[in-house]
Amino acid sequence: MTSAEQYEQELKQSNVDHHTPTAGAMTGHIIANLMIHSFKISQAKLFAKGPAALFLAQYGDRWIDHEQVMFATLNRLLVNNGESIPTTTGQFKEFTMLEEDGATKYEPGSDQLFALIKDFDTQTLFITKAIALGQKADWPELVDILTGLLTWVKDQVALAQRFLGHDLKTGLYTEEDDDDF
Repeated sequence: MTSAEQYEQELKQSNVDHHTPTAGAMTGHIIANLMIHSFKISQAKLFAKGPAALFLAQYGDRWIDHEQVMFATLNRLLVNNGESIPTTTGQFKEFTMLEEDGATKYEPGSDQLFALIKDFDTQTLFITKAIALGQKADWPELVDILTGLLTWVKDQVALAQRFLGHDLKTGLYTEEDDDDF
């Protein structure tokens, strides 16, 4: 089988897995979200003004570093278990559930930071679903890694929400927002 045929087979299986969904497929969404979120943090670090710029100067690199470690860890775990992972720009765009807009860099710094918080919150939906699927699939190492990621994400949301003077859940997802997830 040629490399092109192998890749085509991978894409077909990935499509099936994402419509089932499986723990691996849901983790693929998490991987894509981590990559795109890292880009968005980088953009905000460069362009945010005001107090949010100081916050991002202190925490932005830590966020990126942690997300990149999780990205590599989850990629390795999935590959070592025979799962597909997003590896192309097209796949990252397809599998992420985070919105990108270059104009965001001209918004007030507090708005840019809040957009990052909302992205963290979006990630919790996928992480929680992947944990449940990992438990169902009896995949304890995935569940452990994702549980640690979920705890870290929630810590970052709380930290940044406090910095902005928001209550913990201000502006974030609630189950009433979307009954379809």
